[in-house]
Amino acid sequence: MSFPKVFARSATSSISKADASASSLDLQEERENGRKMILGLLVELVSDSSSLSVEMEVGDRTTIYHVHCKKECIGQILGAKGKNISAIRTLVASISARKGFRAIVEVPYFHE
Repeated sequence: MSFPKVFARSATSSISKADASASSLDLQEERENGRKMILGLLVELVSDSSSLSVEMEVGDRTTIYHVHCKKECIGQILGAKGKNISAIRTLVASISARKGFRAIVEVPYFHE
């Protein structure tokens, strides 16, 4: 019995430099969209959104989103037993994985 070669690679599957730079621009745009999404979600969670900001640190395959806020807002961002931030992290991780990169959301730690 002979099986067809369904998963055979083509010899012409190389990516040109123009395609690679276009895809990196698309990836940068997706990372920025992720930053805006996180900021939009956090603005709806906190009572005082004037000090809220999200910065982005880009690595090779990982993007780290740093959340900056007042000490008074941290409880609203984290939520009861960390459910709010856990939901945001899950949402960001699943969307970024679909776009082809890894994302981490970091929240500041305030020592008492």
